[in-house]
Amino acid sequence: MLTKKPYFTYRIEASGALYEAKINGILLEDNFEGNALNFEQPVNQYMRTGINRIGIQVYPYERGDFGTGRVTITLYVNQDGASESKKKMVGQITFNAAEFFKNKQVSDAIQTSMPKLRLDSANDLIASESGDVIIQAAVAESSKVEDDALWIYQDIELDTPFPVWGFFKADKLDFPDVWEDFVKNGEYYKKNLLTPLYQEHEKVIATLKTQDFNKILPLFEERNSEYDIALYYPEGTYNEMLKKSLQDDFNDKSSELKLNESKYARPTVSDDKGLIRLGTSAMIRFVNEEHSLYSKYPIWFYKKDGKWIISR
Repeated sequence: MLTKKPYFTYRIEASGALYEAKINGILLEDNFEGNALNFEQPVNQYMRTGINRIGIQVYPYERGDFGTGRVTITLYVNQDGASESKKKMVGQITFNAAEFFKNKQVSDAIQTSMPKLRLDSANDLIASESGDVIIQAAVAESSKVEDDALWIYQDIELDTPFPVWGFFKADKLDFPDVWEDFVKNGEYYKKNLLTPLYQEHEKVIATLKTQDFNKILPLFEERNSEYDIALYYPEGTYNEMLKKSLQDDFNDKSSELKLNESKYARPTVSDDKGLIRLGTSAMIRFVNEEHSLYSKYPIWFYKKDGKWIISR
């Protein structure tokens, strides 16, 4: 099932929880208001041959109090173009605050997660002692980011047909594990990381304002090429998709292309210190002030040999 055109999706089902949901250390969704969410998205562009990690970082409302929060994240795989009924679960972790509340045991809160087992990819992913898809038991531990948060994850080892995406070979960024250390040393990280990366955003928006696609599209060359490969599109498809989206926004005379001020450039960094994004959603956007409408262009960068590269 994994040797043809596997189509991996990542489902988040949450209510009442404060969390960050990740795959291979990369933030996919976060929620700090406890809102309900039931959402599934493709993640081929984040997968790799070998160990893949799904994870949730859960934050308390108050120290030791996770309220009534519940979060489940599931990794599925299907064949590209196959019906929804054909997809198979290859990983799942659940955090249930109600179970944690009883005895303050994290093991109770994650007990309904997918257990340790092996699946046979050559035989419709059925359970098998000799299966090549190896699913480890869910692990829960104190978060490195905040000591009162929990980091819950599950490792899944499998093969994919994808190349090693560029960001997996990124230079490691100089960024602390603990958010408090970032705050304490804010001026250092502003000078050595945030300001240089913000300047890259300024270069991107200056290029976008030329409306010259011969200059714009090369900026997104790696991103677009890797998306074509990941989602089995003909070469050049994502170039055309980006071009059309930008052209529609350029043609909307009621919208203005803007870069958020640097004070909003709070960083989000992948767990392996490879990928980085500035801003809570998108620093670059088209804004229609009259109708409070936004067309956002979120960008993840990585650094290789001293050069910033747009990756996602």
